[in-house]
Amino acid sequence: MLGDGERIPEARVWTTPNENATLHEIVAQGPVLLLFYLFDWSAT
Repeated sequence: MLGDGERIPEARVWTTPNENATLHEIVAQGPVLLLFYLFDWSAT
């Protein structure tokens, strides 16, 4: 969670397969749930 005065990183995220936005644009619209997919490369 960000504290007072902390800035949101300028990372780009995909909101749909063909659209992306910055985290700042998304968070400004309200609460956000972020999902991360982590691939286990050790099994390959």
